[in-house]
Amino acid sequence: MIQEAIASEKSKVLRNEITEGTFRINAVRLNTHIYQFFKTKVMSEIDTDTIEEFVEYLTAQNFSTPTIIGYLSNFKKVIRLLMRKKILAQMPLFPRLKMNSIPRGAFTLTEYAAILKASKTLRYKACKGDSPEKRFHMRLSYRNMPFEMNWLIRFMVYTFLRLGDIRQLKNKHIEVILGKYNYLRITPPEVKRHRSAMVSMPQAVGIYNRVHAFNTANGFGGPEDYVFFPQESNRQFALSTIGWLFSWILKELGLKLGPHGGDRTFYSLRHTAITFRLIYGGNIDLLTLARNARTSVEMIEKFYASTLSAEMNISLLHSKRQ
Repeated sequence: MIQEAIASEKSKVLRNEITEGTFRINAVRLNTHIYQFFKTKVMSEIDTDTIEEFVEYLTAQNFSTPTIIGYLSNFKKVIRLLMRKKILAQMPLFPRLKMNSIPRGAFTLTEYAAILKASKTLRYKACKGDSPEKRFHMRLSYRNMPFEMNWLIRFMVYTFLRLGDIRQLKNKHIEVILGKYNYLRITPPEVKRHRSAMVSMPQAVGIYNRVHAFNTANGFGGPEDYVFFPQESNRQFALSTIGWLFSWILKELGLKLGPHGGDRTFYSLRHTAITFRLIYGGNIDLLTLARNARTSVEMIEKFYASTLSAEMNISLLHSKRQ
């Protein structure tokens, strides 16, 4: 039954209903914990109590509430197959889990400035400690901070890109626009069902030109070459390398944990980009920001705007009507 559910999900990829990335996540969930828990269960006897037991099983794996909700969503696909085959008469009741909105781990302007400075000073300081990421081997060539990291950090904040975008981003996905407004028109491969182009801040133009010149001097820079770390054809390894290098910077500065104890990663730069626009972007409306960042207004309000304090927008708070 699990394999039938996976095959059904694969068909959705072919119909362009879900992305390949979503399919892989669903397949892993179905093949691992869903299979492990239900392999000894009688499918015709699955009821609400069984689902409650499954939630307790997932909780024991130290999964977060959003992850558990994801597993339940995937298991519903199996239930629908059982109902279609008349093995189950109806859908059992699923527990309603409360998911708290946790503010995203953005950096303050002071922290961001410190990160940029460290990304330069660490070029001349070899990292001798063990890799904090045990799942892959850190090459000796990355034991000193690469020049590209400073550019990449700034590029993230000026473009609103996701980490997955960086993995796939090639020169052919970027168009430099010069005129009344200078910006990059970025059309990365589809991520989370978003296909529209993104508009960068003007500072991203100069950064991209420097990165492109650097890559061209090293034998890359063509339309099909990746923008960042193009020498790494294994793009998952490239992402792991980027994450390791950024964690090194944060640990040097004591910024790995946010003010509320949450772990901060390279993805926090996207949160920083969105938060900076909310604070310093004048009267930008949430719909424009959400569309350009390829997210939703609901996500902006729930995870970003909720973190803004009165002090962050003190100029608006103290302003007077003209």
